[in-house]
Amino acid sequence: MRSFMALLKINIKLLLRNKAFIFFLLITPVISVFILDLKTGTASYKEEDIRENIQELDNISQKAVYKVNSPATEFIIKVYDASRSGISEHVLKKLASTGMFCVCRLDATEMTEQEIEKYIENDAFNDRAGVILYLKKDFLKGISEGDVEKAAVTYKVSDDERLNIFNSALSGYLGQVYSLLMAGNGEKETLKVLETVQNELPAKEIKVINAGEKNILDASQTAAKSKIGYAFSIITLGFLFCGVCVAFIVIEEQNNKVYTRIMLSGTSRLNYLAAKTAMAVVISLLQTGVLGICLFVTGNSNFGIDRLPFLLIIFMLGLVFCIISLCTGILAGDIMSANYMVFTIWSCSALLSGLYFPLDNVSGVLRAVSFLMPQKWFMEAAEMLLLGDREAYSVLLCVTAAYLIVILSFGGAGLKIKRQDN
Repeated sequence: MRSFMALLKINIKLLLRNKAFIFFLLITPVISVFILDLKTGTASYKEEDIRENIQELDNISQKAVYKVNSPATEFIIKVYDASRSGISEHVLKKLASTGMFCVCRLDATEMTEQEIEKYIENDAFNDRAGVILYLKKDFLKGISEGDVEKAAVTYKVSDDERLNIFNSALSGYLGQVYSLLMAGNGEKETLKVLETVQNELPAKEIKVINAGEKNILDASQTAAKSKIGYAFSIITLGFLFCGVCVAFIVIEEQNNKVYTRIMLSGTSRLNYLAAKTAMAVVISLLQTGVLGICLFVTGNSNFGIDRLPFLLIIFMLGLVFCIISLCTGILAGDIMSANYMVFTIWSCSALLSGLYFPLDNVSGVLRAVSFLMPQKWFMEAAEMLLLGDREAYSVLLCVTAAYLIVILSFGGAGLKIKRQDN
């Protein structure tokens, strides 16, 4: 125990003299918080559910798929609106308010029917819409005459089963308009009645109680998950290079025969490795503490989860990555090779764990590889906490313990091989 404490004190002194360690200790948490603030102000995800409103397309080249949060799961209705009447606006708002569809509208009042049909044919192959709806210029006249094809045309461009729900909803809304027009009401009177009925309906609130095996996040939780992913990306880079600083001490001790003298003094290899591992714990505590101070100073707490659970995730993630870089440095044998290797590990693991983009549509092989990345599991735990699942803590504990056991086993074997080579 005495030799362990002596090694720990010496290593802490050497680490604090390393300017690179001080740089990564202070800068990466600050950058992480800065990016979190920047993401909060300019997030592409809206805090409200976009399905509650009509999404306006700016021009003919803009795709509807770019206007939604989750293109893989949303049912998109792309609308070419050549009518732009008050009643057509009301019908589209009713479709959007159901919470089942994403209504994306393009103003087609200046386009000919031939042009619209040409663009619809192109969209059928190049835009990920579930159905395309064309509201004609004679929308009101067609409904009043009972001629639906003269009022609106739907183009089926997918085999999604929700298409039946859409057709039923659209028919119901158009039927209401037809009934009011046939009762002798004009356009203004019909619209007024429709809006009165809509205002008298009770307010609707959608909550996901059970999503089965897959977690489903709302728009605000998706935005929070995006922020946490960016934070993980930056902070893990700092943890890795801080761990390299500890690896540098190990490399220097091996090159200068200090390791041999330590072993000759009666210190066991286990004590030596335990002291280096303890340094990873110290680094994780320090960097998590700096991040916590930055969050407190900036007042940034818009993560969807409390600060303490967030900092706990950061600490455990940092511990894993500090140990990874420490063992990588031991196996590499020189500091430049260690830097190249840890940067490669950071780049690949961040990409393959889904920190920058979702992995829903990648191949099965890449999805399988992603489960080997530490960030993937910590993002899963963060998602569980976003949904209020307290089982996330047991997941964090098990994942951290598993990675540490595997990585330290490789590190111990590498240290033994290095000693035999020397």
